[in-house]
Amino acid sequence: MMKSLIVFRQIIILFLIIGVGYYASKKGIIDEKMNKGLSDFIVRITLPLLILSSFKGNYSPDMMSIIIKILVFTVLIFIFSIIISNLLNIKISWGKKSIAVFTGIFSNCGFIGFSILNIVYGQKGILYASIFNLVYNLFVWTFGVRFFAKKTTDENILKKIFMNPNIISVLIGLILIVFSISIPPIFENFCTAVGGMTTPLSMIVIGSILTQVEIKEIFKDFSLYYISLLRLLIIPFLIYLILTLLKVDNLVKSIIVISEAMPAATLCPILAQSYGGNVKYASQAVFITTLVSIITIPLVITLLNI
Repeated sequence: MMKSLIVFRQIIILFLIIGVGYYASKKGIIDEKMNKGLSDFIVRITLPLLILSSFKGNYSPDMMSIIIKILVFTVLIFIFSIIISNLLNIKISWGKKSIAVFTGIFSNCGFIGFSILNIVYGQKGILYASIFNLVYNLFVWTFGVRFFAKKTTDENILKKIFMNPNIISVLIGLILIVFSISIPPIFENFCTAVGGMTTPLSMIVIGSILTQVEIKEIFKDFSLYYISLLRLLIIPFLIYLILTLLKVDNLVKSIIVISEAMPAATLCPILAQSYGGNVKYASQAVFITTLVSIITIPLVITLLNI
C-alpha cells in the first residue's frame, strides 16, 4: 500500500509536467516543429542513453534468466493481446476499429512505462523494461504499423526495427552484461545525466500532443470509455491471470503487467497521421487513457502487491 501511495504521488507529478507541456503548446512556446524535434531527441538520444545506463553491474545467471523469461513471456503476451483486442473490439465502428485494436495491443510502455518502472524498481526496472520494449518494437513495426499502412515493405520494417536507437542500446547493454564489461565512470555519469531528461521531456511532449484534442467531444463518445477500460484494466488483468496460472515469478510478472497497464501509445496518433488514419480519434484515445491512468496505475500496483 505504501508503494502504491508513493507511485500515486509520483504519477501526479508526471501529470503536472504533462500540464506544463499542454500549457506551453497552447501558448505557442512549443510549436509542432519543436514538438517533433523533442520527440526525436527523446527517441534517438535521451532514451537510448537511459537504457544504456541501466545495463551496469556484473553478469549473473539470475539476471540473464530474468531477461530470457521477460523476452519469452512478452512475445506470448503480445500474441495474446493481438487476438483478444481484435475479439473485444469487434463491435467498434469501422472508422475507429483500427485505432481501438491498436490501443488494446500497444501501451505507452516507453514514455510513461519507463518512468513508472523507474519509480517502482529503480534502474533495474529500466533494464527489464527495455527488454519488454525490445519485443514491443518488434511487434509495433511489423504487426502494428499494418493497421495504418496498406503497404509496408520488408526493407522498411527491418530498418525501423534494427536501426532503432533503443534496440541498439539494448543489444549493446546485453553485450556489456554477458561479457562483464564495465562502463567508464565518466561515460556512465554522462549516460545517467542525459538519460535522466527522458521522463520530464516525455511528459512535456505528451502534454503538447494532447492540445490537438477537442476535450468536449471526448466525453460524448462512449467508445472511448470502453477503450480506456480495455487498455487500462481488462487486458492487464487478463495478462495477470495468465502469468499467475503459468506460475511466472513475481518480478517478471510485475514488469510485464505494469508495462501493459500504461495508457494508449502516443505512437498511435503519430502513425495515424503518417499513414492517413483517424488522427482525431487516436489523439482522443491517448488523452482519455492517459487521464484515467492516474487512478488505474496505482490500482494495478496495489493488485501486484509490490
